[in-house]
Amino acid sequence: MQGVEWALERGLSGHGADYAERLAAERGTFAEQEDVHGNLPPSAHRWSARHMVPKLHELGVESIGSLIVGEIRSRAREAAEHGRDAVVLSLGSGNGDQELSWLEALAADGVHNVRVRLLEINHDMQERAAEAAGRLGFADRIEHVETDFNTWKADTEHDVVVAFQVLHHVLDLEHLYGQLREGLRSDGVLVVHDMIGRNGHRRWPEALEVIERIWATLPPELRRNSITGAIDEQFDDIDCAVDGFEGIRAQDVLPVLLEYLHPSFFLALGNVIDPFVDRVYGHNFDMDDERHRALIDDIGVLDDSLLDLGVVTPTRLTALFHPTPRTLRAYRGRTPQRCVRRTDVVDPAGRVSFHPAASDPQRLVRGSGLAVGRCNGVLHDRWVGRGATLPLRTTAEVDTVELEFWVPDWMPEQGTLTVLVDDTQVAALPVEHGLLHRTVPVALAAHTTAELTLRADWWVNPHAAGLGEDRRTLSYVLNGVTLR
Repeated sequence: MQGVEWALERGLSGHGADYAERLAAERGTFAEQEDVHGNLPPSAHRWSARHMVPKLHELGVESIGSLIVGEIRSRAREAAEHGRDAVVLSLGSGNGDQELSWLEALAADGVHNVRVRLLEINHDMQERAAEAAGRLGFADRIEHVETDFNTWKADTEHDVVVAFQVLHHVLDLEHLYGQLREGLRSDGVLVVHDMIGRNGHRRWPEALEVIERIWATLPPELRRNSITGAIDEQFDDIDCAVDGFEGIRAQDVLPVLLEYLHPSFFLALGNVIDPFVDRVYGHNFDMDDERHRALIDDIGVLDDSLLDLGVVTPTRLTALFHPTPRTLRAYRGRTPQRCVRRTDVVDPAGRVSFHPAASDPQRLVRGSGLAVGRCNGVLHDRWVGRGATLPLRTTAEVDTVELEFWVPDWMPEQGTLTVLVDDTQVAALPVEHGLLHRTVPVALAAHTTAELTLRADWWVNPHAAGLGEDRRTLSYVLNGVTLR
C-alpha cells in the first residue's frame, strides 16, 4: 500500500496500527550502519558531476556541503554580533558525521559560536555521534535530542534546520513542518536535500514506461540485482515503504512543505536516471568502461530533457525554505509548482500525469477541471478547424459545461456545434456570428477522466475563399471551456 494511503487510512493522529512495527524495523535497519550516506556506486558520482554539480554552479553554489555550511556561517556571524550562539538542528542526524564535518569547516574559518542539536531516534547512532564529538573536541558544541520527529515538539528557536535525506522517512509531515515553522527564527532557514519522488521510491507510470524501454536494451550484466544477485529480466519496481519508513510519503514532501514554508533557492532534478545510479543496479556500471560512461551520460541527458519538457517530474530536491516569502532563485524553468507531481491528474490512458500548464498552455479549461493531455484540434491562437478534442479530469462533481467561442462576421457559413462526451452526443448547439456563450448540462463525477469533443459542421479556408492569407481550415475561436 502506498505510504500516503496507509497514513490516511489509519489516521496520522495515531500513526497507524503497525506504526510500532515499522519504527522497530527502521531502528533495526540503521542501528549498525556506520556509513549511512556512503556506498554510492561510481555511476552516481559520474551523474552528479555532470548533471547536478553544474546546475548548482549555475545557481552560484559550489556544493551541497558548502550550501549548508554557508547558511550556518552567515547566521553564526549575525548571532555573534548579539553575543549568542547560532543554533542548528539536524533532523535524522544518524551518526553525526556530517554535522561534525560542518563544525570542523566552521572552526577552520574561525567560526566557533555554533551549537548543533542532533535529532535522532536511534540510540546506537546517538552514542556513535557522542563518541566522535568527544574525539574531535566538539562535545560541548553538540546536543543530543533522542526522539521521533513524528512527535517532536519545537522547544527552542533555531537559526538553521537541516533535513539531509530524511524527510522521505517522515510519516507525519504536517506535524513536523508545523513544528519547524514554529521553531525557526523569523530570519531562519530550512536546508533540504532529499527525495521527492513517488511513495516507496517507486516509479510513476510515465517514468516507468521510459525505464522499461531502456531496460529492454541492456545486456544481462547491467541488469544484475545487488540485493538478490539475480539477473532481472524486467525492472523490479519495488516499494521500499512496505515494512519501514523508507519513502513512506516521499511524494508529499514537496507539496506539503510549500504549504508551510517559502522557498528562496530551488534545484529539482533526477527521475529516469535513478535506477541506473542507485545501490541496487548502479554498481553494475563500470566507469572505466567507455560504453558504460556513455550510457550513464546519455540517460542523464534524456532525463534532463524529459524534466524540462514536463513529461516527468523530479525525484530529488536541494532547496532553502523560510518562514516568510523570499525572492526565488530556481534552476531555469523548474519552479516549485512545476515540480510537484499532480497525483489527481492522469491522461485518458492512465499513464501520464503532469502539471496542467504543460498540456493546456492557453488555459482553455477552467473551473472544476483540468486538461490532462494535448487539446487536439485547437491551434496555437485558439482557432479550431472542423473539430477539437480535449481530455479532461474533473476536480469536483460537474453538472454543467460552459463554452465560450467567437464566430467572426466574415465567416461565410453558420451551422451547428455538436458536443460529445466520451463519444456520446450531449448537445447540438445552433451557432451564429459573434461572441457566443453556450451552457450544456453534463453530469460528471469528481476525479474522473472524460473526453470532450466539439464538432463544427461549418468551416472555411480563408485563402481559398478570398478572405485573407490564412491557408488553414477554420470554423471558430475557442475562448474557454468551464466546468461547473
